[in-house]
Amino acid sequence: MAIVSLLALVLCIAVSFVKKINAGILAIPLAFIVGVYMVGMSANDVIAGFPTSLIFTLLGIMFIFGIASANGTMDKIAELITDLAGSRVKLIPYVFYFFAVAVSCCVGGIIGGSLVCPIAMKVGKREGIPDYLTGTAVIFGVQGGAMTSIAANGVIAVDLMKEIGMNGRVYPLWIHMMISALLCFTVCYIVGGGWKLKPLPLHEGAQHQKIVFDSKQKVTIAGLVILIVGTAIFKTNVPLTGFTIGAILILLGCGDVNEAIKKISWTTIMLLAGVSMLVNVITVAGGIDAASAWLASIMTPATADSIMVLTGGAMSAVSSATGVVMPTLIPTAPELAAQLGGSVSMASIVSGIVVGANIVPISPLSTMGGIAMACSNEGTDKGKLFNSFLISAILSVIGCAALALTGFYGMFW
Repeated sequence: MAIVSLLALVLCIAVSFVKKINAGILAIPLAFIVGVYMVGMSANDVIAGFPTSLIFTLLGIMFIFGIASANGTMDKIAELITDLAGSRVKLIPYVFYFFAVAVSCCVGGIIGGSLVCPIAMKVGKREGIPDYLTGTAVIFGVQGGAMTSIAANGVIAVDLMKEIGMNGRVYPLWIHMMISALLCFTVCYIVGGGWKLKPLPLHEGAQHQKIVFDSKQKVTIAGLVILIVGTAIFKTNVPLTGFTIGAILILLGCGDVNEAIKKISWTTIMLLAGVSMLVNVITVAGGIDAASAWLASIMTPATADSIMVLTGGAMSAVSSATGVVMPTLIPTAPELAAQLGGSVSMASIVSGIVVGANIVPISPLSTMGGIAMACSNEGTDKGKLFNSFLISAILSVIGCAALALTGFYGMFW
């Protein structure tokens, strides 16, 4: 039954990739069939795998930032930050990198990429910046910043860490992701010729139109600041704070509730819900223990973190880091650490999984790479961009696996 349950996950990922169907939609019936009719679980036991707390947290975050996106606040913040670079065009990719970091620190990778990428591509075209540079800036930026206690990626990681007995400290993961992503983007920036960018003749000395926030957008910014300060410093509940501030913004006329709800990534919600239910069945069936034993058999203390980076990266290249890879692999960390005799910490194994899973989404076969491809400008060679993103993804995972050999992912814990 352990092998059968794991094969169900492989089937789910493979079919969702080939048929371009949300893996969560496939995972729920697989959880039902395998759990009830093969493993012997009750229907209620299968339903108990639904991640209620996690989904509620994501909804609260997505709702308030949906308001900020719908009323134009996020667009104007992006334009304002970009204009700070002025005629220093070679700095704009880094400006967007750090802007993407800031956004994803609040909302996570997929939502952050969806918000920032269309704006960045538009500005990149205006300034003559290749889509490859703009795309890698945004994607590595959102992935690098997404491991915070209020971002979707960080929320998911903390939830999974608590389930395996870790204390849920997310900031070591944030540091590991930030440094890994920044190194990867810097290589892409150099290879992509970012250091050679020059202002277009039309824009030399040109003055961009002054960015002005209206009263509704100013109130929205104040609400976002309160959310960040309240949850980060005063430790208020993230989703309850998000829904409360969001409701106040709606009552003050700063946004439309229907438009805000439309901005919620229901694709992500379905993905996480379905795969979490299937992973719960896999755990009950002994699949997680079986996977842990196999991984431990090919590891040594020196290569454990690197192998987890490569494993996470390989899975994430064709599936979701947050919805599939982390929920599948993080539960294996305690058993892996135990089978390696305690010579490798559970924390460093988790970091290796998280970095591998979250550094590869520049792949055009993953959600983030797909967003960048969809936002690319007319006139861009899509085939060349596809190949460039794919090669960057492969090299990024290999680079992070090499970094893992130094013991870096065991630091800061």
